[in-house]
Amino acid sequence: MNFHHLEYAVSVAKAGSIRKASQNLYMSQPYLSGMIKSLEDELGYRIFNRTAAGVTLTGEGKEFIKSARNILLELQKIRELNVDEEEQRLNISCYYAAYVMDKFLRFHNASDYKCSDKIKEMGSREVLEAVASGDSTIGIIFFVREKYRKYMEMIAGYDLFAAELLEPMQVYAYMNKRHPLAEMPGMKVENLNDYPYVTYGDECSKKYLRILGIEEHPHLLEVSDRGSFNDMLRSGEYLTSMAYPSQPQNSEFVLLPFEDRDIFLCSVYVTRKNYRLNQREEEFIAFVRRESVPKS
Repeated sequence: MNFHHLEYAVSVAKAGSIRKASQNLYMSQPYLSGMIKSLEDELGYRIFNRTAAGVTLTGEGKEFIKSARNILLELQKIRELNVDEEEQRLNISCYYAAYVMDKFLRFHNASDYKCSDKIKEMGSREVLEAVASGDSTIGIIFFVREKYRKYMEMIAGYDLFAAELLEPMQVYAYMNKRHPLAEMPGMKVENLNDYPYVTYGDECSKKYLRILGIEEHPHLLEVSDRGSFNDMLRSGEYLTSMAYPSQPQNSEFVLLPFEDRDIFLCSVYVTRKNYRLNQREEEFIAFVRRESVPKS
C-alpha cells in the first residue's frame, strides 16, 4: 500500500463510481478497478460495495476513507512546509451567497498579500464534501434555524469542525426594483407562488423550498450558477428569497419582509478537525463578520 492507493480510493469514494473516478484521474477503468481490488485484498476487507449504479462504502470502507483522507491531508501539510505562510492563498467553498462573495472580493482586492485566492460556489452538501476531501480548506454553508441539529449531524458525519460565522439572519423576498412587488412594504410567503421564482438546483435548496411551502411552485426556474441567478432577477420578472444582514444600499435590488412568517438562516464555517487557520484565513473570517448583523 502506498499514498497512490489512498488517493485512488478517496477519488472513487468522492465520485461514487470507478468509471467516473478513472475519468477524473485520467487513467483506464480496468487499471483503477484492479488497483482498488489489490488494495482490498491487502487490507482483508472490502472498501466498496459494487452496484450497477456505481459504488457505496462498506462499514469498514467508511472508516478507511476517513483515515485515508486524514493521512493525505497530513501529507499535503508536509509538502507545504517550505511555503511561506504569507503566500498561502485562501481556498474557500461556499454556498451561493452574494454577501460572502462581496466580502471575499473586497478582502482579496484590499489584501497586501500577493496570493492567488480561490472561492467556489456550490450546494451545501458539496461544500462539506470539498472540505472533507481537502479540495478546500474552509467551507461556508447556510441553513434554516429549525434544521440546526440536522446540519450539525451532517457536519459531524463528514468529521469536520464547525463554528458560527454570522448571527442568524432574517430571510426576505428579494427582487429587482422593477419587479411588480418592489414598492410593496411587505408580502406573505404564500404569495411567492404567484410570481416566477428562481432558485438553485442543489439538494439543500430544494429542501428549503419545501420549508417555504413552495416546492410545487407553478413557475419555478432552477439554475446552477449565480450568474444565471442574477440575470433572472435583473429581468424584473423573477423573485427569490434571501437572507442578508441589511437592506442593500445603492442597489438595483430590494428586500421585502415576510408579514406571515419569521424565517432565519444560520451560517457556519467548517474546516477539517484539528486544522488551524493561518493568519490570513483568520483575518478573512473576521472581515466577513465585521458588518453588524441584528440579533434575532
